[in-house]
Amino acid sequence: MGKMILRLKMFHLSSRTITLLFATLLITIGTQLASHADTSQLLLSEDALKDPGSLAVKLQDTRAVISQHIAPQLSAETQQLLGKYDGISSPSLALQHALISDLNKILQAGPLYDAESFAEIELSEQTDALLAQNPQSGEALVRLNRLLLSDAYPHEVVSPIEKQAENPEGIEKCRENLRRIQLAREKYRDETNNDPQWLSELSPEYLDKKSLLCPADATNGKPGVLTDGAADPTLPCSYLYQFRPEQKTGQGFLLEIEGDMLPIVRCEHHLLNLSVSGKIYRKGPQRRIYNNSSVKSISIQTNSTSDLPEEVRKQIEEQPLKGGNNQVNRTIFQIKSSDNPQAKLREQFGEAFLESPEGKALLNQLTTASIDREKFAFLLGKSMPDIVLTDLSGKSAKLETLRGKFVLVNLFSTDATTCGPKLKQLEKLLTNYDATQLQVVGISTNDSAKAIKAFKEKHQLSMPIWVDKSTQMQTLLNRDTSEPQTELITLLLNRERVVKDVFIDFEPEDLSQKVSKLIDAQK
Repeated sequence: MGKMILRLKMFHLSSRTITLLFATLLITIGTQLASHADTSQLLLSEDALKDPGSLAVKLQDTRAVISQHIAPQLSAETQQLLGKYDGISSPSLALQHALISDLNKILQAGPLYDAESFAEIELSEQTDALLAQNPQSGEALVRLNRLLLSDAYPHEVVSPIEKQAENPEGIEKCRENLRRIQLAREKYRDETNNDPQWLSELSPEYLDKKSLLCPADATNGKPGVLTDGAADPTLPCSYLYQFRPEQKTGQGFLLEIEGDMLPIVRCEHHLLNLSVSGKIYRKGPQRRIYNNSSVKSISIQTNSTSDLPEEVRKQIEEQPLKGGNNQVNRTIFQIKSSDNPQAKLREQFGEAFLESPEGKALLNQLTTASIDREKFAFLLGKSMPDIVLTDLSGKSAKLETLRGKFVLVNLFSTDATTCGPKLKQLEKLLTNYDATQLQVVGISTNDSAKAIKAFKEKHQLSMPIWVDKSTQMQTLLNRDTSEPQTELITLLLNRERVVKDVFIDFEPEDLSQKVSKLIDAQK
C-alpha cells in the first residue's frame, strides 16, 4: 500500500512537472510568434519600394559610400541581375523580388549601422533615438535597420513611420520623357559627335517637342519656372539642361571627376535625374552628384589678370575651368560645406592666391557663413519667444499665430542681393505644400514698407513679410544692429515653434528637402 502511494505521488509530481514545462513552452512559442509577427510588419514588400529603378541605379553606383556598405551584402544572384540592369527601363520583376528578399535578410542579419558608411546620411529623429538605444537583436534592431535603409534611400524605400507612399503624380510619364530625351541625345551625338547646346535642338528631327514638357508642370514649360533661370531659348521646356552653353565647360570638368552618374537633365518637380550614361535616378543624400545642394560653385573674377601675382596668374591660366577675355578672367571651383575653405583654396590655387586681395576676400566670404551658423547653434532645440512684429499695413503680427504649422522664418534685408532670388526659388520648390502644414515668412530687419513692397513685386514673392521695427529678432540672434545684414538667415521651426535648424544663405534644394523630411516624419 505504501509503495502504491509513493508511485501515485511520483506520478502526480511528474504530471505537474510536465504541465509546467508545457506551459513554459507555450509562452516561449507565443513570445517568438509575437516577435516574428512584429518583425514581419517591418520587412519590405513590393509596395514598400517607391522607386525600384532608382534604388537599383544607386546600388550599382558603389562609389557612393552607403552603397559600398550595402551592395556587397546582396547575394551573387542579385548582384548579377543588378549588373545587367540598364538603369533607364523598368527593372524586371526578378530583380525587384531579389532586392526585396536580400534587403529583408540584411534587415534581420545584424546591426546595419556603420558610422563611416552613414556619415553623409541625414538620419531622422526616430532613427537617432533608436540608435541611441543600440539594439542588437529582435524587433528593435529590425526597426532600426529599416529606418536606416529608408534614411539612406528616402525616395526609394518607404519608411516604417510614414504612410504607404505612392509615387508623385505624373512621374512615370516624366520618366518616359527622359527616356525619349536620352534616345534623341544618343542619335544627335552619333550624327554630330557632340552634345546639343539646348534640348530644343533635338526637336523635331530627333524628338517630339511634347517630350520636353513634364506632366506635372502646370505652366507648360514657361521659362524659368522649373528651369531655375536656365530656360530654353527656343521651345517651352520643363527640364533643367545641365550641359547648356554657359555650363558645358564646368560640367565637362565634373564629368572627369564624377563619372557617368553626373546628371545631364533634371526634373526639379519629380526630383529625377538623367545621367550622362543614360541612367535615371531620384535625387538623394548619398553623394553630391545625386543632389548638388551641399556643393557651392565659387566664381573668382578679376578685372585683369595683371592684377594678380605672377604665380597666381599662371595657376589660374592652367585651370581647366577658365573663361572670359583679356579684360576679365573667371575661374570656378566647387566646395562642399564640410570642406576646410582655407585648405581647399590653397589646394586649388596655391599659397600665393591666399595672400592676394581676392584670395583673402573669398576666404572671408566662405568662412563667415560657417562661423555665423555656429553662432546661431544656441537656438537649436529652443522655443521661439512670442515676438511682436508689424505687417505691411501696420498691423501687429505674431509667430504665435502660426503654431500648429511648420514655419520657415527668413530674416533678410532688401539691400542683400542674394536674398530675393533665393526666396523666390524656395517658394517654387515648396508650392506643393498645404498652407495648413507649412508657412514661409519673411522678416525684414530695417526696411520701409515701401521698399519691401517693391522687393516683393520685383521677385514675385507671395509669402507674408513682416517688419522687425524694434529689432527683437536681431537681439534674439545676438546680432549687432548697427551693422548691415548681408546674408539671409533662416530658422526652421516645428509645429511647437521649436527651432529645428538654422541656415545661412541656404541652398533652396537643400532647405526644401529638409522641410520635406521633417514634415513627412511627423505626419
